[in-house]
Amino acid sequence: MARLIVLGGGPGGYIAAFEAAKQAKAAGLDLKISIIERSRLGGTCLNVGCIPTKTILKTAHALIDVARAADFAVTGLDSSAVKLDLDALRSRKDIVIDELVGQIEASAKRLNIELIQGTGKLLPNIDSSQIEVAVSHNGAEDVHNCDTLIIATGSVPMVLPALDAPFVWTSDDAIALNEIPESIIIVGGGVIGVEFAHAYACFGAQVTVVELAKSLLPWFDKRVGKTLARELKTQGIDLHLGTSVESVRQGSDDTVVATLSCGTELSAQTIMSAVGRVPNTAGFGFEAAGIDFNGRAIAVDESYQTSAANIYAIGDVIGGLMLAHEAEHEGILAARNAVAGLSGQAHAAQAKAHVLDPNLIPGCIYTMPEIAIIGMSADDAKKQDIAAVAGIAKYSANGKALAEGESEGFVQIVAEVHTGEVLGAQIVGAKAVELIAVLTPFMTQKATVADIADTVFAHPTLSEVIKLAAEVCLGKLKA
Repeated sequence: MARLIVLGGGPGGYIAAFEAAKQAKAAGLDLKISIIERSRLGGTCLNVGCIPTKTILKTAHALIDVARAADFAVTGLDSSAVKLDLDALRSRKDIVIDELVGQIEASAKRLNIELIQGTGKLLPNIDSSQIEVAVSHNGAEDVHNCDTLIIATGSVPMVLPALDAPFVWTSDDAIALNEIPESIIIVGGGVIGVEFAHAYACFGAQVTVVELAKSLLPWFDKRVGKTLARELKTQGIDLHLGTSVESVRQGSDDTVVATLSCGTELSAQTIMSAVGRVPNTAGFGFEAAGIDFNGRAIAVDESYQTSAANIYAIGDVIGGLMLAHEAEHEGILAARNAVAGLSGQAHAAQAKAHVLDPNLIPGCIYTMPEIAIIGMSADDAKKQDIAAVAGIAKYSANGKALAEGESEGFVQIVAEVHTGEVLGAQIVGAKAVELIAVLTPFMTQKATVADIADTVFAHPTLSEVIKLAAEVCLGKLKA
Protein backbone atom coordinates (compact mmCIF):
# COMPACT_ATOMS: atom_id res chain seq x y z
CA MET A 1 0.00 0.00 0.00
CA ALA A 2 1.29 3.44 -0.93
CA ARG A 3 1.07 6.25 1.59
CA LEU A 4 0.57 9.99 1.23
CA ILE A 5 0.98 12.38 4.16
CA VAL A 6 -0.29 15.94 4.25
CA LEU A 7 1.60 18.14 6.71
CA GLY A 8 -0.94 20.71 7.88
CA GLY A 9 -4.73 20.50 8.14
CA GLY A 10 -5.76 23.94 6.93
CA PRO A 11 -7.94 24.61 3.88
CA GLY A 12 -5.20 23.61 1.44
CA GLY A 13 -4.16 20.57 3.47
CA TYR A 14 -7.47 18.89 4.15
CA ILE A 15 -8.76 19.63 0.64
CA ALA A 16 -5.58 18.07 -0.77
CA ALA A 17 -6.19 14.97 1.35
CA PHE A 18 -9.84 14.76 0.26
CA GLU A 19 -8.90 15.13 -3.42
CA ALA A 20 -6.16 12.53 -3.10
CA ALA A 21 -8.68 10.06 -1.67
CA LYS A 22 -11.06 10.67 -4.57
CA GLN A 23 -8.32 10.43 -7.20
CA ALA A 24 -6.89 7.25 -5.67
CA LYS A 25 -10.31 5.60 -5.71
CA ALA A 26 -10.84 6.59 -9.34
CA ALA A 27 -7.41 5.22 -10.29
CA GLY A 28 -7.86 1.98 -8.33
CA LEU A 29 -4.84 2.88 -6.20
CA ASP A 30 -4.53 1.38 -2.71
CA LEU A 31 -3.48 4.55 -0.91
CA LYS A 32 -3.31 5.36 2.80
CA ILE A 33 -3.73 9.09 3.42
CA SER A 34 -2.81 10.86 6.66
CA ILE A 35 -3.07 14.47 7.83
CA ILE A 36 -0.66 15.70 10.48
CA GLU A 37 -2.06 18.70 12.36
CA ARG A 38 -0.82 20.24 15.61
CA SER A 39 -4.12 21.93 16.47
CA ARG A 40 -7.55 21.54 14.87
CA LEU A 41 -8.49 20.84 11.29
CA GLY A 42 -9.31 24.00 9.37
CA GLY A 43 -6.07 25.80 10.10
CA THR A 44 -5.77 29.55 10.53
CA CYS A 45 -8.65 30.33 8.17
CA LEU A 46 -11.31 28.39 10.00
CA ASN A 47 -10.11 28.68 13.59
CA VAL A 48 -8.53 32.13 13.93
CA GLY A 49 -8.88 33.79 10.52
CA CYS A 50 -11.47 34.02 7.76
CA ILE A 51 -14.47 32.37 9.42
CA PRO A 52 -14.33 33.93 12.91
CA THR A 53 -13.55 37.32 11.35
CA LYS A 54 -16.62 37.14 9.11
CA THR A 55 -18.74 36.03 12.05
CA ILE A 56 -17.55 39.09 13.98
CA LEU A 57 -18.18 41.38 11.00
CA LYS A 58 -21.74 40.09 10.64
CA THR A 59 -22.45 41.38 14.14
CA ALA A 60 -20.77 44.68 13.28
CA HIS A 61 -23.01 45.04 10.24
CA ALA A 62 -26.09 44.14 12.28
CA LEU A 63 -25.30 47.10 14.55
CA ILE A 64 -25.07 49.34 11.48
CA ASP A 65 -28.42 48.04 10.20
CA VAL A 66 -30.08 48.91 13.51
CA ALA A 67 -28.56 52.39 13.46
CA ARG A 68 -29.88 52.90 9.91
CA ALA A 69 -33.38 51.57 10.58
CA ALA A 70 -34.96 55.01 10.37
CA ASP A 71 -33.56 55.41 6.84
CA PHE A 72 -35.90 52.60 5.80
CA ALA A 73 -39.00 53.98 7.51
CA VAL A 74 -38.63 51.80 10.60
CA THR A 75 -39.27 53.86 13.73
CA GLY A 76 -39.49 53.14 17.44
CA LEU A 77 -36.01 51.71 17.77
CA ASP A 78 -33.73 53.43 20.26
CA SER A 79 -30.36 52.78 18.68
CA SER A 80 -28.62 54.31 21.71
CA ALA A 81 -29.93 51.42 23.80
CA VAL A 82 -28.54 48.79 21.45
CA LYS A 83 -25.39 47.20 22.84
CA LEU A 84 -22.94 44.51 21.89
CA ASP A 85 -23.22 41.32 23.95
CA LEU A 86 -19.58 40.29 23.81
CA ASP A 87 -20.10 36.95 25.55
CA ALA A 88 -22.89 36.03 23.13
CA LEU A 89 -20.77 37.01 20.12
CA ARG A 90 -17.85 34.97 21.39
CA SER A 91 -20.16 31.99 21.90
CA ARG A 92 -21.68 32.33 18.42
CA LYS A 93 -18.21 32.56 16.87
CA ASP A 94 -17.15 29.36 18.65
CA ILE A 95 -20.34 27.54 17.61
CA VAL A 96 -19.74 28.42 13.94
CA ILE A 97 -16.13 27.22 14.13
CA ASP A 98 -17.05 23.99 15.93
CA GLU A 99 -19.76 23.22 13.38
CA LEU A 100 -17.38 23.60 10.44
CA VAL A 101 -14.54 21.68 12.11
CA GLY A 102 -16.98 18.88 12.85
CA GLN A 103 -18.04 18.72 9.21
CA ILE A 104 -14.43 18.48 8.05
CA GLU A 105 -13.67 15.75 10.58
CA ALA A 106 -16.73 13.83 9.42
CA SER A 107 -15.62 14.11 5.78
CA ALA A 108 -12.15 12.88 6.67
CA LYS A 109 -13.62 9.89 8.47
CA ARG A 110 -15.92 9.09 5.55
CA LEU A 111 -12.93 9.13 3.17
CA ASN A 112 -10.86 6.93 5.54
CA ILE A 113 -8.28 9.66 6.05
CA GLU A 114 -6.16 9.24 9.16
CA LEU A 115 -5.77 12.27 11.46
CA ILE A 116 -2.49 12.45 13.35
CA GLN A 117 -2.36 14.98 16.18
CA GLY A 118 1.02 16.63 16.68
CA THR A 119 3.81 18.68 15.17
CA GLY A 120 5.51 17.10 12.17
CA LYS A 121 9.16 17.48 11.22
CA LEU A 122 10.89 16.07 8.16
CA LEU A 123 13.90 13.88 8.89
CA PRO A 124 16.99 13.98 6.65
CA ASN A 125 16.36 11.75 3.65
CA ILE A 126 18.57 8.69 4.05
CA ASP A 127 16.53 6.24 2.00
CA SER A 128 15.42 8.05 -1.16
CA SER A 129 12.49 5.66 -1.61
CA GLN A 130 10.80 6.82 1.61
CA ILE A 131 10.09 10.15 3.29
CA GLU A 132 10.27 10.16 7.08
CA VAL A 133 8.24 12.52 9.25
CA ALA A 134 8.69 12.65 13.02
CA VAL A 135 5.53 13.68 14.89
CA SER A 136 5.76 15.10 18.41
CA HIS A 137 2.72 15.14 20.69
CA ASN A 138 2.49 15.40 24.49
CA GLY A 139 6.19 14.65 24.92
CA ALA A 140 6.17 11.52 22.75
CA GLU A 141 7.51 11.15 19.23
CA ASP A 142 6.58 8.75 16.45
CA VAL A 143 8.11 8.41 13.00
CA HIS A 144 5.87 7.95 9.98
CA ASN A 145 7.06 6.87 6.54
CA CYS A 146 5.38 7.85 3.29
CA ASP A 147 5.92 7.72 -0.45
CA THR A 148 4.68 11.25 -1.08
CA LEU A 149 4.33 14.32 1.12
CA ILE A 150 2.28 17.49 0.61
CA ILE A 151 3.43 20.42 2.75
CA ALA A 152 0.60 22.75 3.78
CA THR A 153 1.94 24.44 6.91
CA GLY A 154 0.40 27.82 6.08
CA SER A 155 1.62 31.15 7.41
CA VAL A 156 2.16 33.06 10.64
CA PRO A 157 1.80 36.75 11.50
CA MET A 158 4.77 38.89 10.49
CA VAL A 159 6.52 40.45 13.48
CA LEU A 160 8.25 43.80 12.98
CA PRO A 161 11.06 44.65 15.44
CA ALA A 162 9.32 47.87 16.44
CA LEU A 163 6.19 45.91 17.38
CA ASP A 164 7.86 42.92 19.02
CA ALA A 165 6.42 43.42 22.49
CA PRO A 166 4.16 41.21 24.63
CA PHE A 167 1.45 43.87 24.91
CA VAL A 168 1.05 44.20 21.13
CA TRP A 169 -1.99 42.34 19.84
CA THR A 170 -1.99 40.05 16.82
CA SER A 171 -5.09 39.08 14.88
CA ASP A 172 -5.43 36.10 17.25
CA ASP A 173 -5.93 38.50 20.16
CA ALA A 174 -8.45 40.57 18.22
CA ILE A 175 -10.46 37.47 17.31
CA ALA A 176 -10.41 36.17 20.90
CA LEU A 177 -12.87 38.96 21.87
CA ASN A 178 -11.72 39.05 25.48
CA GLU A 179 -12.46 42.78 25.48
CA ILE A 180 -13.37 45.69 23.24
CA PRO A 181 -10.86 48.42 24.08
CA GLU A 182 -11.96 52.03 24.29
CA SER A 183 -9.26 52.87 21.75
CA ILE A 184 -6.97 50.86 19.51
CA ILE A 185 -4.11 51.60 17.13
CA ILE A 186 -3.98 49.16 14.22
CA VAL A 187 -0.64 49.06 12.42
CA GLY A 188 -1.19 48.03 8.82
CA GLY A 189 -3.75 49.18 6.27
CA GLY A 190 -3.96 45.93 4.35
CA VAL A 191 -6.78 43.39 4.33
CA ILE A 192 -6.42 42.27 7.96
CA GLY A 193 -5.99 45.79 9.28
CA VAL A 194 -8.98 47.40 7.57
CA GLU A 195 -11.35 44.54 8.42
CA PHE A 196 -10.54 44.76 12.13
CA ALA A 197 -10.59 48.56 12.00
CA HIS A 198 -14.12 48.42 10.61
CA ALA A 199 -15.33 45.82 13.12
CA TYR A 200 -13.88 47.46 16.23
CA ALA A 201 -15.14 50.87 15.16
CA CYS A 202 -18.65 49.38 14.88
CA PHE A 203 -18.21 47.98 18.40
CA GLY A 204 -17.54 51.45 19.79
CA ALA A 205 -13.75 51.63 19.90
CA GLN A 206 -11.90 54.72 18.73
CA VAL A 207 -9.77 53.25 15.94
CA THR A 208 -6.59 54.64 14.41
CA VAL A 209 -4.92 52.98 11.41
CA VAL A 210 -1.24 53.53 10.60
CA GLU A 211 -0.07 52.49 7.12
CA LEU A 212 3.40 52.87 5.61
CA ALA A 213 2.06 53.33 2.09
CA LYS A 214 0.33 56.53 1.04
CA SER A 215 -2.97 54.71 0.57
CA LEU A 216 -4.92 51.88 2.14
CA LEU A 217 -4.68 48.53 0.36
CA PRO A 218 -1.57 49.71 -1.53
CA TRP A 219 -1.49 46.64 -3.80
CA PHE A 220 -5.02 47.34 -5.07
CA ASP A 221 -6.29 49.78 -7.67
CA LYS A 222 -5.86 53.39 -6.44
CA ARG A 223 -9.59 54.11 -6.75
CA VAL A 224 -10.32 51.19 -4.41
CA GLY A 225 -7.99 52.45 -1.68
CA LYS A 226 -9.26 56.02 -1.92
CA THR A 227 -12.90 54.94 -1.75
CA LEU A 228 -12.29 52.75 1.29
CA ALA A 229 -10.34 55.52 3.05
CA ARG A 230 -13.23 57.94 2.54
CA GLU A 231 -15.75 55.45 3.92
CA LEU A 232 -13.62 54.52 6.96
CA LYS A 233 -13.28 58.20 7.82
CA THR A 234 -17.07 58.54 7.80
CA GLN A 235 -17.09 55.70 10.36
CA GLY A 236 -14.88 57.79 12.66
CA ILE A 237 -11.65 55.93 11.96
CA ASP A 238 -8.47 58.05 11.98
CA LEU A 239 -5.94 57.32 9.24
CA HIS A 240 -2.21 58.02 9.32
CA LEU A 241 -0.93 57.17 5.85
CA GLY A 242 2.60 57.37 4.48
CA THR A 243 4.17 56.82 7.90
CA SER A 244 5.28 53.92 10.07
CA VAL A 245 5.60 53.01 13.75
CA GLU A 246 9.19 53.45 14.95
CA SER A 247 8.65 52.35 18.54
CA VAL A 248 5.98 51.45 21.08
CA ARG A 249 5.97 51.69 24.83
CA GLN A 250 3.54 51.32 27.68
CA GLY A 251 2.48 54.60 29.24
CA SER A 252 2.09 55.32 32.92
CA ASP A 253 -1.71 55.32 32.70
CA ASP A 254 -2.21 51.80 31.27
CA THR A 255 -2.06 53.09 27.73
CA VAL A 256 0.21 52.25 24.81
CA VAL A 257 2.18 55.02 23.13
CA ALA A 258 3.32 54.64 19.52
CA THR A 259 5.90 56.95 18.02
CA LEU A 260 5.56 57.37 14.26
CA SER A 261 8.34 58.02 11.77
CA CYS A 262 6.81 61.44 11.07
CA GLY A 263 7.30 62.39 14.71
CA THR A 264 3.68 62.07 15.80
CA GLU A 265 2.91 60.23 19.04
CA LEU A 266 -0.33 58.27 19.29
CA SER A 267 -1.85 56.93 22.49
CA ALA A 268 -4.46 54.21 22.90
CA GLN A 269 -5.56 51.49 25.27
CA THR A 270 -4.40 48.77 22.86
CA ILE A 271 -2.16 48.43 19.82
CA MET A 272 -2.46 45.69 17.19
CA SER A 273 0.00 44.56 14.55
CA ALA A 274 -1.65 43.76 11.22
CA VAL A 275 1.34 44.09 8.93
CA GLY A 276 0.80 40.83 7.09
CA ARG A 277 1.79 37.19 7.26
CA VAL A 278 4.84 35.15 6.24
CA PRO A 279 5.23 31.48 5.24
CA ASN A 280 5.33 29.11 8.20
CA THR A 281 8.57 27.21 7.57
CA ALA A 282 10.58 27.35 10.81
CA GLY A 283 11.26 24.15 12.73
CA PHE A 284 9.93 21.66 10.17
CA GLY A 285 13.29 20.42 8.88
CA PHE A 286 12.61 21.56 5.33
CA GLU A 287 16.16 22.73 4.59
CA ALA A 288 17.75 19.55 5.92
CA ALA A 289 15.38 17.55 3.71
CA GLY A 290 16.81 19.28 0.63
CA ILE A 291 13.93 21.66 -0.04
CA ASP A 292 14.84 24.90 -1.82
CA PHE A 293 13.36 28.28 -0.95
CA ASN A 294 12.34 31.37 -2.87
CA GLY A 295 12.97 34.01 -0.22
CA ARG A 296 10.91 32.96 2.81
CA ALA A 297 8.63 30.73 0.73
CA ILE A 298 9.16 27.16 -0.41
CA ALA A 299 10.03 27.07 -4.10
CA VAL A 300 7.81 24.86 -6.28
CA ASP A 301 7.40 24.16 -9.98
CA GLU A 302 4.13 24.33 -11.93
CA SER A 303 2.98 21.00 -10.51
CA TYR A 304 3.71 22.20 -6.91
CA GLN A 305 6.66 19.82 -6.68
CA THR A 306 9.50 21.05 -4.48
CA SER A 307 13.20 20.44 -5.18
CA ALA A 308 12.98 17.30 -3.02
CA ALA A 309 11.72 14.15 -4.71
CA ASN A 310 8.02 13.35 -4.16
CA ILE A 311 7.49 16.33 -1.87
CA TYR A 312 4.91 18.95 -2.86
CA ALA A 313 3.99 22.27 -1.23
CA ILE A 314 0.85 24.40 -1.45
CA GLY A 315 -0.86 27.41 0.05
CA ASP A 316 0.62 30.22 2.11
CA VAL A 317 3.89 28.34 2.62
CA ILE A 318 4.75 28.88 -1.08
CA GLY A 319 3.89 32.59 -0.94
CA GLY A 320 1.61 34.22 -3.48
CA LEU A 321 -1.68 35.85 -2.52
CA MET A 322 -2.07 33.82 0.70
CA LEU A 323 -5.79 33.20 0.27
CA ALA A 324 -7.69 30.17 1.56
CA HIS A 325 -9.42 29.52 -1.76
CA GLU A 326 -6.08 29.71 -3.55
CA ALA A 327 -4.66 27.12 -1.14
CA GLU A 328 -7.69 24.89 -1.68
CA HIS A 329 -7.30 24.93 -5.44
CA GLU A 330 -3.55 24.38 -5.20
CA GLY A 331 -4.28 21.45 -2.89
CA ILE A 332 -6.56 19.89 -5.48
CA LEU A 333 -3.99 20.28 -8.25
CA ALA A 334 -1.08 19.04 -6.15
CA ALA A 335 -3.10 16.01 -5.03
CA ARG A 336 -3.96 15.15 -8.62
CA ASN A 337 -0.31 15.39 -9.61
CA ALA A 338 0.82 13.40 -6.58
CA VAL A 339 -1.66 10.57 -7.14
CA ALA A 340 -0.82 10.55 -10.85
CA GLY A 341 2.83 10.04 -9.92
CA LEU A 342 1.99 7.24 -7.49
CA SER A 343 -0.21 5.64 -10.13
CA GLY A 344 2.68 5.55 -12.59
CA GLN A 345 1.18 8.06 -15.01
CA ALA A 346 3.46 10.38 -16.93
CA HIS A 347 4.16 13.14 -14.42
CA ALA A 348 5.11 15.76 -17.00
CA ALA A 349 1.81 15.37 -18.82
CA GLN A 350 -0.12 15.58 -15.57
CA ALA A 351 1.78 18.67 -14.42
CA LYS A 352 0.92 20.45 -17.63
CA ALA A 353 -2.75 19.66 -17.17
CA HIS A 354 -3.01 20.78 -13.54
CA VAL A 355 -1.73 24.35 -13.31
CA LEU A 356 -3.39 27.29 -11.55
CA ASP A 357 -3.52 30.73 -13.19
CA PRO A 358 -3.02 33.27 -10.38
CA ASN A 359 -4.71 35.93 -12.50
CA LEU A 360 -8.00 34.08 -12.03
CA ILE A 361 -7.97 34.14 -8.22
CA PRO A 362 -10.42 36.66 -6.75
CA GLY A 363 -9.61 38.59 -3.60
CA CYS A 364 -12.23 39.82 -1.15
CA ILE A 365 -12.39 42.28 1.75
CA TYR A 366 -15.39 42.28 4.08
CA THR A 367 -15.51 45.89 5.21
CA MET A 368 -18.49 48.14 4.60
CA PRO A 369 -18.41 48.73 1.69
CA GLU A 370 -17.21 45.32 0.60
CA ILE A 371 -14.35 45.06 -1.87
CA ALA A 372 -13.56 42.37 -4.42
CA ILE A 373 -10.97 42.20 -7.17
CA ILE A 374 -9.79 39.80 -9.84
CA GLY A 375 -7.02 39.99 -12.41
CA MET A 376 -5.35 43.25 -13.41
CA SER A 377 -6.06 46.84 -12.56
CA ALA A 378 -5.47 49.59 -15.11
CA ASP A 379 -2.16 50.36 -13.36
CA ASP A 380 -1.12 46.69 -13.56
CA ALA A 381 -1.76 46.66 -17.29
CA LYS A 382 0.24 49.86 -17.75
CA LYS A 383 3.20 48.43 -15.82
CA GLN A 384 3.17 45.40 -18.12
CA ASP A 385 2.95 47.57 -21.24
CA ILE A 386 -0.51 46.25 -22.08
CA ALA A 387 -2.80 48.70 -23.85
CA ALA A 388 -6.00 48.71 -21.84
CA VAL A 389 -9.11 50.74 -21.10
CA ALA A 390 -11.29 50.81 -17.98
CA GLY A 391 -15.06 51.11 -17.87
CA ILE A 392 -16.63 52.32 -14.62
CA ALA A 393 -20.26 52.13 -13.52
CA LYS A 394 -21.53 53.45 -10.20
CA TYR A 395 -23.96 51.81 -7.82
CA SER A 396 -25.86 55.11 -7.70
CA ALA A 397 -27.20 54.36 -11.20
CA ASN A 398 -28.61 50.98 -10.15
CA GLY A 399 -32.25 50.60 -9.13
CA LYS A 400 -31.76 47.85 -6.54
CA ALA A 401 -28.81 49.66 -4.97
CA LEU A 402 -30.96 52.78 -4.50
CA ALA A 403 -33.91 50.77 -3.18
CA GLU A 404 -31.66 49.11 -0.60
CA GLY A 405 -29.85 52.28 0.39
CA GLU A 406 -26.55 51.02 -1.03
CA SER A 407 -25.74 53.74 -3.55
CA GLU A 408 -22.05 54.01 -2.58
CA GLY A 409 -19.78 51.93 -4.79
CA PHE A 410 -18.65 51.13 -8.29
CA VAL A 411 -17.63 48.37 -10.68
CA GLN A 412 -14.54 48.87 -12.84
CA ILE A 413 -13.72 46.49 -15.68
CA VAL A 414 -10.33 46.55 -17.40
CA ALA A 415 -10.08 45.27 -20.99
CA GLU A 416 -7.34 44.88 -23.58
CA VAL A 417 -7.67 47.54 -26.27
CA HIS A 418 -7.30 45.42 -29.41
CA THR A 419 -9.27 42.30 -28.47
CA GLY A 420 -11.61 43.56 -25.77
CA GLU A 421 -10.59 40.63 -23.54
CA VAL A 422 -11.39 41.19 -19.88
CA LEU A 423 -8.11 41.57 -18.00
CA GLY A 424 -9.51 42.26 -14.57
CA ALA A 425 -12.16 43.94 -12.46
CA GLN A 426 -12.59 45.79 -9.19
CA ILE A 427 -15.84 46.07 -7.25
CA VAL A 428 -16.45 48.30 -4.24
CA GLY A 429 -19.92 48.25 -2.74
CA ALA A 430 -22.69 46.08 -1.34
CA LYS A 431 -22.36 42.34 -2.07
CA ALA A 432 -19.04 42.89 -3.88
CA VAL A 433 -17.63 39.62 -2.55
CA GLU A 434 -20.53 37.72 -4.11
CA LEU A 435 -20.67 39.72 -7.35
CA ILE A 436 -17.03 38.99 -8.22
CA ALA A 437 -18.10 35.41 -8.95
CA VAL A 438 -20.07 36.73 -11.93
CA LEU A 439 -16.82 37.88 -13.57
CA THR A 440 -14.67 34.83 -12.77
CA PRO A 441 -16.17 32.52 -15.44
CA PHE A 442 -15.91 35.25 -18.08
CA MET A 443 -12.21 35.66 -17.34
CA THR A 444 -11.64 31.91 -17.17
CA GLN A 445 -13.03 31.63 -20.71
CA LYS A 446 -11.02 34.69 -21.86
CA ALA A 447 -14.27 36.44 -22.70
CA THR A 448 -14.56 40.02 -23.93
CA VAL A 449 -16.47 42.96 -22.53
CA ALA A 450 -18.83 42.51 -25.49
CA ASP A 451 -19.64 39.03 -24.16
CA ILE A 452 -20.59 40.53 -20.79
CA ALA A 453 -22.52 43.40 -22.37
CA ASP A 454 -24.50 40.93 -24.50
CA THR A 455 -25.43 38.78 -21.48
CA VAL A 456 -28.93 39.12 -20.02
CA PHE A 457 -28.76 40.10 -16.35
CA ALA A 458 -31.84 39.83 -14.14
CA HIS A 459 -33.54 43.09 -13.20
CA PRO A 460 -33.46 44.55 -10.66
CA THR A 461 -30.17 43.18 -9.33
CA LEU A 462 -26.88 44.67 -8.21
CA SER A 463 -25.19 42.53 -10.85
CA GLU A 464 -26.53 44.91 -13.50
CA VAL A 465 -23.74 47.30 -12.46
CA ILE A 466 -21.32 44.77 -13.97
CA LYS A 467 -23.19 44.80 -17.26
CA LEU A 468 -23.22 48.59 -17.29
CA ALA A 469 -19.47 48.74 -16.61
CA ALA A 470 -18.92 46.35 -19.53
CA GLU A 471 -21.04 48.56 -21.77
CA VAL A 472 -19.03 51.63 -20.75
CA CYS A 473 -15.79 49.75 -21.42
CA LEU A 474 -17.10 48.56 -24.79
CA GLY A 475 -18.02 52.12 -25.71
CA LYS A 476 -14.45 53.24 -25.08
CA LEU A 477 -13.11 50.43 -27.27
CA LYS A 478 -15.37 51.50 -30.14
CA ALA A 479 -14.64 55.22 -29.75
